[in-house]
Amino acid sequence: MAHWSPSLLLGYIVFWNIICLFVAFPTGAPTSACENMMPVHTGVQPQASPAPYEIQVDASSFMNRQPINVQVVGPGYRGLLLEARTFGSIAALGTWQNPANNTKFLQCSGNPKGAITHSNTEFKTSLTTYTWLPPTSGCPAVITFMATVTQSREIYWLGVKSKVIWRDSKATCGAEKFTWTVVIVTITSFHLLLLPGYLY
Repeated sequence: MAHWSPSLLLGYIVFWNIICLFVAFPTGAPTSACENMMPVHTGVQPQASPAPYEIQVDASSFMNRQPINVQVVGPGYRGLLLEARTFGSIAALGTWQNPANNTKFLQCSGNPKGAITHSNTEFKTSLTTYTWLPPTSGCPAVITFMATVTQSREIYWLGVKSKVIWRDSKATCGAEKFTWTVVIVTITSFHLLLLPGYLY
């Protein structure tokens, strides 16, 4: 029967902790995580405590062709899945630009640059900046940045969100102007049809 010395047992525990850290997608989140943003860490649940992270952005509104810088502020983190979304939708909106060190693009919602994820388990810090461009068409009225932030295989926070960012009134990527024109014309025509012979 094998006898375990304290130092051998400690070495064994450290070895398996390192292995576990790197088994859970050390080179980035899989595309299967795009919708629910849940890491595929078998048997591990997200932290129930408030996240020690905050997603900060450098703009209060957005418009097409104008980039927005995003930072995950808080303790160092190893893993990340970051997307821009609108209320009631799981689609990853817009495109991310030139991934920061130790990160890469992840194709989500059919968009090759729809999300950012880690490319290794090196620590990322609050100084890491991610740059996002709004869609060129079909912009929603509001967007928010959402993230899953991971410190280790066992410790991660789901649903870390930024403040709400409104579409700028000068943005030309929304369809609302055309839509409201159609609505106004339709309503006006309907009311004119109801007038009892005033046009005859």
